[in-house]
Amino acid sequence: MSQILLGSDSNPGGRKYNEDRCATTNIVTSGGRKLAVAVVCDGVGGEARGERAAQLAIDTFFSAIRRSLGDDDKMETIRLLGNALKEANYAVFAEATRLDLGERMACTMVAAAVENGERLFIANAGDSRIYLSHKGKLAQLTRDHTFANVMVWTGKMSAEAAAANPDANRVMRVLGIKDSIQVDNGIYLDTTDYGAANELGRDGILLELGDSVLLCTDGLIKKTFATNQRLVTDEEIVRLLNTQEGDKAARSIMSIALGRIPVGEEVDNITLAILQTEDPSRSLNEANFQQQVVQTHQRDQGRRAILVALAVAVPMGFLLIVALALLFFGYTFFTGITAGTATSLAQATGVAFAQTQTVAAFTPTPEPTSTLPPTAVPTAVSGEIAKVFRGDSQLDIVTDEKRQLIVAPPSETRYVAVTYLRYNAPEITADGNIYLQGNTQLQFEVVTEKLIQLTLLTGSDIVVQTGPYSRGAEIRLANLPVTVAIRGCMGLAFVTDNSFTATCFDGECGISTQIGAESIHFDKSTQLQIEIDKPSPTTGSPIPSNDFAKYWTLLSQNGVGKEDIKACGITNVAATQSAAATFQSNAAKTARAAITPTLEATPLPAAADIATTAPPTDTLPAPTLDATAACAALQLAGTPCP
Repeated sequence: MSQILLGSDSNPGGRKYNEDRCATTNIVTSGGRKLAVAVVCDGVGGEARGERAAQLAIDTFFSAIRRSLGDDDKMETIRLLGNALKEANYAVFAEATRLDLGERMACTMVAAAVENGERLFIANAGDSRIYLSHKGKLAQLTRDHTFANVMVWTGKMSAEAAAANPDANRVMRVLGIKDSIQVDNGIYLDTTDYGAANELGRDGILLELGDSVLLCTDGLIKKTFATNQRLVTDEEIVRLLNTQEGDKAARSIMSIALGRIPVGEEVDNITLAILQTEDPSRSLNEANFQQQVVQTHQRDQGRRAILVALAVAVPMGFLLIVALALLFFGYTFFTGITAGTATSLAQATGVAFAQTQTVAAFTPTPEPTSTLPPTAVPTAVSGEIAKVFRGDSQLDIVTDEKRQLIVAPPSETRYVAVTYLRYNAPEITADGNIYLQGNTQLQFEVVTEKLIQLTLLTGSDIVVQTGPYSRGAEIRLANLPVTVAIRGCMGLAFVTDNSFTATCFDGECGISTQIGAESIHFDKSTQLQIEIDKPSPTTGSPIPSNDFAKYWTLLSQNGVGKEDIKACGITNVAATQSAAATFQSNAAKTARAAITPTLEATPLPAAADIATTAPPTDTLPAPTLDATAACAALQLAGTPCP
């Protein structure tokens, strides 16, 4: 009997609302039977209706399972799943009827249960899917309840005629449309026949060591309009299920999917849940894969270096040949025309000088330029994500439909206010803020009420202050398997194709250098310097003063940045060093005066007094400042003790 590992993840994808829902749990009955259960639902109806249908279905499903097990501990798992799905359907139907929403409130459902860590049973209604990852292959266990499939199953159409029908992909079976529903318990392993699949489904299938069961909504496996490709391939899913476990595996698959959403495309919500048997070799598989990634990266770097060398050497060789030819022929030509050229040059210089004097004589004195009033910040536009500024002047707006590449030219800086939350939650009046050094290029991927996700290109350097976004920001580095996470304030310099520096000023900071790998967490007021093909440090080092100075200068260029300087704790190093130098100088003067009192400060006694009132002495008066402390102060100021 193997322990079953659970994992899940859900994301709005390219949509404003997430109508998907999922849940996983382990149940132990009074009779000792163990069930690992996972459910995924895809809501239909838009906005709150789809969300409500999916959540209600999942809540009812698990409630029905627990109640049924309490009444009959020996109920077959296959019947348990079927009855629970039917109850979930009726609950959604009753709610839709009460609200008079009809077919505008519904959801799909797929459910899977592993009994005693060995045998898998499933239940399905709709077009969400269940897959089995077994020995390096991904097999679909369910069939979509589309018009085409249902017509073929019922014998009303041939497969060819059904596929050619305009309604071929219309979903025919969902929860909430009618008061009853037909549950498909079929496992379509090596068959498309409805009867054969349901016969296998009643018996269930035995899982082996290392097997994984993936439940997902259709958002994970749909092709995008822009690329006509799926967001994640079968091979990538298998690899991640063979190297990662539970939530970590789910997040890894989701990470790839989100990173491939075409800019501006409203792809569907993406949700997945995972049931996995234990496999000690997964950690070894992960280590081998990461080693392959490093080796591939090193080979690519070597090829790139060769190409760069050739790109430089070939043109340089050609230019050298041309230069030698010009030198030979040019010398002969030049010696024959030197005298004439000198005369012409003198004449041309005289004419140019005369023209310059004429222009200067008639150039009017420029009028002083009037100062323009500051640009008012406009109200939000539909689907707004962020506003782009140069200083305090607005340049552009980023929307869901226009997620353009944001570029800071080499000699300029930019400030981006992430305004999504301000305009979607009226009680919020603050923004997340991103400050761009020159040469920076970034692009927003997904922005929700909790999270900012963006991609940073090579050569970029930014400061992120996540403000009211409760899950902070996830920053992906282009062409690298790296994700940087911040909930607070961070500087991030993507220096080269394989190195970057993350500076944690405040909050919670983390870095994952491989897809799905555990994050390296480091403390505020520390910095991590990462090179992809070298071992990563496990703790941060102190932030260098030049980085404090660089980012302080960047943020001080507008009013919002000056406030974030305080919030992030970014020190004005130049001012601090100046104050320290002044303090040290004053300390040195005080110490020197204390240790070396001058003769002028000590009045000499009269001759008569020496003879009558004071015994002769060759010692100076004791200084008023402790000599040891004064000497230490001098050394602090860089001055040797006298």
